[in-house]
Amino acid sequence: MLEGVFVPRWIVYCQAALLGLVAIGFFGLGIAVGYFSTDSEAASKSTFDCRVIGSVVCRHDGDAIADSGAVVFLLPKISRPDARAPGHLVNPDTFKALDNVAIDRIHELGGAVVRADENGEFDVFVDGRYSTGIDYYLLVVSKGKRGVDTKQMTKEQAAVIGSFFIPIEDVVEDRSFYWSEVNAYEERLDLAEVEFK
Repeated sequence: MLEGVFVPRWIVYCQAALLGLVAIGFFGLGIAVGYFSTDSEAASKSTFDCRVIGSVVCRHDGDAIADSGAVVFLLPKISRPDARAPGHLVNPDTFKALDNVAIDRIHELGGAVVRADENGEFDVFVDGRYSTGIDYYLLVVSKGKRGVDTKQMTKEQAAVIGSFFIPIEDVVEDRSFYWSEVNAYEERLDLAEVEFK
């Protein structure tokens, strides 16, 4: 003869409901821990590489000619290197594309330095691993157009360039240069053509 323990049905239902409430409680606790242990500011920013595209021309006898070899700088407004690099490393005449400490330092701060190609065009990525959506000083130093002395720079321009390179005269010399402020808040930034007259 089989003997068993009989439990009223309402007790079984109460136990099932209690287990469901415990599961929901732990689920809510997990969400709360995840929310409060995450850096909300960092999570709100997306990380992306910004592609910056543009071109440089200079005028000779009224004709626009590609400024091949012009050097384009995207200098972060909010970051500065620990040490300044020699200016001649980024001069249009003595530019070194590889093993260049000046380029590496700016790249590590989220900026870029690139030389315009034979068509006067440049296409460079700002690396999202280092920074995202920041403001830049855009400096373009002409390869083919001369006649501007560094004394014609504003104090702000000289201070910014001088915080990256020493001496600034080795960067610009007597070449024409272009200066503006840009930002990279999207995945692609198409710059207006830079023209040296």
